[in-house]
Amino acid sequence: MRLAWAHAKAETLQLLRIPAYALATLAFPVVAVLLFGGRVGDDEPERLVAGFAATAVLAIAFFQFGAGVATSRLYTEWETFLRTLPAAPSTRLAGRVISALGFSAVAVVLVGATTVLVHHAHLGWWRLAGLAVALLLGAVPFALLGVAFGYWLPPRAALPAANLLFLLLAIGGSLWARPPDDLPRNADIAAQLVPTRSWVEVLDAIATGDHPLPLHHVAALVAWSLVFFAFAWWGYRRDEGERFT
Repeated sequence: MRLAWAHAKAETLQLLRIPAYALATLAFPVVAVLLFGGRVGDDEPERLVAGFAATAVLAIAFFQFGAGVATSRLYTEWETFLRTLPAAPSTRLAGRVISALGFSAVAVVLVGATTVLVHHAHLGWWRLAGLAVALLLGAVPFALLGVAFGYWLPPRAALPAANLLFLLLAIGGSLWARPPDDLPRNADIAAQLVPTRSWVEVLDAIATGDHPLPLHHVAALVAWSLVFFAFAWWGYRRDEGERFT
C-alpha cells in the first residue's frame, strides 16, 4: 500500500505542475452548475448537489485519468521508467485511483459551495458526510473505467471516446435531471443497468432522505468496480506486452 500512496503522490504532483490543466478540470463542474443547474429546479437543490457533484467526479475520472493515461503512456519517458520498476499493475492502478479521489474531493467541495450559494441547498452535516463518502467511494469504478480506456485506446481516440462516454453516462444515468415518471418500463429497465444510474440512486437517497438506501444499487456499484478493475488490469498487461516484449 505504501507504493500505491507514493505513486498517487507522484501522479498528483505531476498534474499540479500544470496549473491550467488542473484549474480547468476543477472549474468545469462549477461552470456546469452555473449554466445548467437551473434546469433541475430550485425546489430540488439537494438533488442538484448530488447530481453535479457526481458530474465533477465523472469528468475527472474520464478526462484526467482516461485521456491523460492514453497520452502519458506513449509520449512521456516517466511512464516508460515506471514500467521498469518492480510494482504490480494493481499497485499503479490503486495509485491513480487515490489521486483521482483527491482531485474529486476538491471538485465536490467547489460544486457543493456553488450550489449552496446559488441555489440555497440545505443539507445537515450528517447528510453532507454521507454524501461525501458515497461520492468518493462511487468514484472508484469510474476512475477504473477511465484508466481502462486510457490503456486500451491510443491518445487520438481517447479524448473523443471520453467525451462520448461521459455524455452517455451523464445523460443515461440521470445525473443532470431526474427521469420522467412516465418513462416506459423497458426504457427504465435499460436505464437501471447504466452504472451511473446506480450511483445517482444512492446519492439521491442520501441527499434527500426521501427513500431508504437502495442496497441493490450499492451491490451493483461494487460489481461494476470489479468489472472495470479487471478491464483496466487487462489493458495494462496488454499494453505492457505490446511495448516491452
